Amino acid sequence: MPDIEEVYEMVVKQSPPQPDALERQRKKQDAVKRNRRVGAIGAVVAIAAALAVVFAVTRPAGNTGGPAGSGTGSPSVSFNTTPPIGAQVIGLDGTPNQQFGERFTEQNGLQLSPTGLLVAFVTPTGSVGTATPTGIDPRTLVVGVGGHGDGHLGVSWNADGNRLAYSWKGNLYVMNVDGSHRRQLTHAAPGQGDYRPQFSPDGSTLVYWGGSNAGDDGGEPNGEIYTIPVAGGTPTRLTHDSVSDYEPTWSPDGGRIAYFHGGELWIMNASGGHAHHVYSDDGGTWAPAWSPDGSKIAFLSYTGENQPGPIMDVKILNLGTGHVAGTGTQVLTDLNGPQWVSDTELLINRYS
Repeated sequence: MPDIEEVYEMVVKQSPPQPDALERQRKKQDAVKRNRRVGAIGAVVAIAAALAVVFAVTRPAGNTGGPAGSGTGSPSVSFNTTPPIGAQVIGLDGTPNQQFGERFTEQNGLQLSPTGLLVAFVTPTGSVGTATPTGIDPRTLVVGVGGHGDGHLGVSWNADGNRLAYSWKGNLYVMNVDGSHRRQLTHAAPGQGDYRPQFSPDGSTLVYWGGSNAGDDGGEPNGEIYTIPVAGGTPTRLTHDSVSDYEPTWSPDGGRIAYFHGGELWIMNASGGHAHHVYSDDGGTWAPAWSPDGSKIAFLSYTGENQPGPIMDVKILNLGTGHVAGTGTQVLTDLNGPQWVSDTELLINRYS
């Protein structure tokens, strides 16, 4: 746009000058500038409002912006109180903070992504899928091939939330979150299998257990703990004994591994050294999971009830004090181990 003085010169050359012409032109140009500023501000406000709507729709209720959805905001789905209750984020005292969609009630091994926007799961037949916490946009990424023991199935997110690790036909695979670029890492011998992979915190390594593929539970005495680089390579065997070693989980710093050892909770270094007993429970210490701050381990303890399946109490061990507290909640089988979504909350597929 020409300057005010230029406009004035053009105007006065074509017509006789009018009183206050320059001042009127200046006011007009100032008005144009103000309108542009107002328009720009309105556009910014509109964009911000649109983003807020998108965020509100896609963000799980109760997520305060942590790695995987925490807080006590309004549930995205009405709370269910009739067993099987289904997927819930609960406080450590069992208080439900968020109810996920009904779709997850029949699934196993629920794992909320680091972004909190997707839940990965495995079906009773070994299929691997994802859906939003409310249960919409379900996707089957890997088609299962039949039933498995309780200790076999499992799926794990890497820390970036863009890759998944899982077991299929007794071999370990990694893939992108959309199911693309699937890559096989292990090749189990006939009658053997590799199960329950979990990404290390830095995403470079998987820990898992391997052993016989027979039995309903998957806790055969020949189960041992292994690690393997996500980039591929030779597995490293970490345990060497004659009891069931399986369902391993990384500490938050990646320096240690907690695991089920013949019904007891044991911890060892990530290299396999300094393996030692931590806690014993009459109902076992199934499917351990380490809290984000490294101070606690959640696990499952069998109640002795077996209808409609093995009913497990969700318990929490304080590593500093050795104190164990129940959450007052239960799940079916160790297929449904707890996942920490913050230092004060767990995601469980709750039975009661």
